[in-house]
Amino acid sequence: MLERFKTVLSPVLGRYFADFGVVSGKGCYLTGTDGRQYLDFSSGIAAASTGHCHPKVVKAAAEQLKKLIHICIGVALYEPYIKLGEELKKIAPFENAKIFCCQSGSEAVEAAIKLAKYTQNKPGIIAFEGAFHGRTLGALSITTSKMKYRDGYEPLLPEVYISPFDLVRVEELLKTKAIAGVIVEPILGEGGYKMVGIDFLKALRKLCDQYSALLILDEVQTGVGRTGKWFAAEHFGVVPDIVALAKGVASGFPLGVCLAKGEIMDKWSPGAHGSTFGGNPVSCAAAVATIQVIEEKKLVEKSAKLGKYLIKKLKDLQKKYPVIKEVRGLGLMVGVDFGDSDYVKKAVNYCLTKQLVLISTGADGTVIRFIPPLIVKKAEIDQALGIFEEALINV
Repeated sequence: MLERFKTVLSPVLGRYFADFGVVSGKGCYLTGTDGRQYLDFSSGIAAASTGHCHPKVVKAAAEQLKKLIHICIGVALYEPYIKLGEELKKIAPFENAKIFCCQSGSEAVEAAIKLAKYTQNKPGIIAFEGAFHGRTLGALSITTSKMKYRDGYEPLLPEVYISPFDLVRVEELLKTKAIAGVIVEPILGEGGYKMVGIDFLKALRKLCDQYSALLILDEVQTGVGRTGKWFAAEHFGVVPDIVALAKGVASGFPLGVCLAKGEIMDKWSPGAHGSTFGGNPVSCAAAVATIQVIEEKKLVEKSAKLGKYLIKKLKDLQKKYPVIKEVRGLGLMVGVDFGDSDYVKKAVNYCLTKQLVLISTGADGTVIRFIPPLIVKKAEIDQALGIFEEALINV
């Protein structure tokens, strides 16, 4: 499989493992090309929220495939897109939410940036050091978690201001620049699962209100129950103006969502933005089923409960193995920081030989992340922890 990959796919596609292939997935498990079962604590990079091939999601997608695969909302209205908007409106972190659908997290961020600039009639965007917002040029302009992602593509979007997590600096920019919006991840994803903090986000909300800038939360990785709340914003008591969603919203189907307050979204004139494939009927049907599964199975509450258990157990391991520098996270979005990328590479590869899929994060790849599907069982967490401890002993 690897040799065939090399002959037909671009080498630009970064990969966590040199030669790991799968043929199928079910629940929290993947079947490898070697015929073995692998416990998946990567969830397709936090996308398989209801696990691999959840029956209800598969059924919804299959039924929609028989009815309508594509038409484009610009041509005709169709039920799955509208139904998804109604479902997201119920759980949104603000009232009167409206949606714009696209195909990925990067596109959701692009839409959020465009919406802010268009409705505020200002050019500037503030983002933060260590952020990851995507690979498209606009999203890349506000991505600094790994500067190598920007190599060869500059100059990028103009009037983007990258700030440290320093409220004095943010206020200075808001005072002196024409800022449309401030975008932040509640928990840094590719930045190493670092917590932004309640006080910082609340103060940021006040500054945005004071200087008439929109607060944009990138919840591409943290949203849809991953952190033990529907949205990570709920942990912090902060109400954003715009939220970017993707990953787990459709259980792995390609879908991004720009979710905004109705009074903001209503200022976006017809034709000011668009997408041919955004809000694809099949992806939207899968997203509706995903939200329903999460609600019916109480997976948000389960994420919170099992997340606390996972963090406690990992902190117990930290006491035994000082190679672990820090354990941090919320819900089932947990990072284990080793401060050593070489060690992390060896550890995740060891785990793979023992049929556990873990992946790294952080600017230099020094953090191992635990992001199992939200349907994970306590026994599966214990199984993963057992293999992980074996790696700590043997690496």
